[in-house]
Amino acid sequence: MLACVREAFDTEFQVLLDSESSSAHSMLAFIKRSLAQFNLTNSYSPTWVLNEAYMRGIKLLAKGEQIDKPLPWVRATAYNIIREQSRERNRFLQLEESMIEIHVNASLAVSEEIEEELLKRVNLAFEKLEPEEKEILILKEVKDLSWKEIKLHLILQGKEVQNEATLRKRKERALKHLRSIYHSLELQNV
Repeated sequence: MLACVREAFDTEFQVLLDSESSSAHSMLAFIKRSLAQFNLTNSYSPTWVLNEAYMRGIKLLAKGEQIDKPLPWVRATAYNIIREQSRERNRFLQLEESMIEIHVNASLAVSEEIEEELLKRVNLAFEKLEPEEKEILILKEVKDLSWKEIKLHLILQGKEVQNEATLRKRKERALKHLRSIYHSLELQNV
């Protein structure tokens, strides 16, 4: 009985493999349109879809189920196979996007941690500077005062200032000292 059912299915399916058959042309055109509809033209061939439909038909018959009209069944099954592959591809793409997002977020978190660590190190180095060094760096780099304004500010505080060139030199030395402290802290963490 099972052999007769399988033989009938094979005979009907043979029509789809005959290049002269109008059913074959119609089925291949349908499968090509469906693959294009789901943007799978570059991923799967109509032959692969037909082969997959045939294999599913054989499995179904082996379970003792009946396929009354093989050609419409193959058409519907082919369409379902294409939809399944489309869903599978979309799941894979979503998973891939999620993985990329996780990787980017992890990278951002790591770089934020690194930035935070570097900022802590800069602040620690800054705190180790002499008060005069801190003051000149704050006035010039943070408050962005001109050298004339810095000179006036220091004079108003009762500090002796010879000229602007001296202030520039003090700033250079303060930056050099800050770098030196920063790098020594970096070496301690390694």
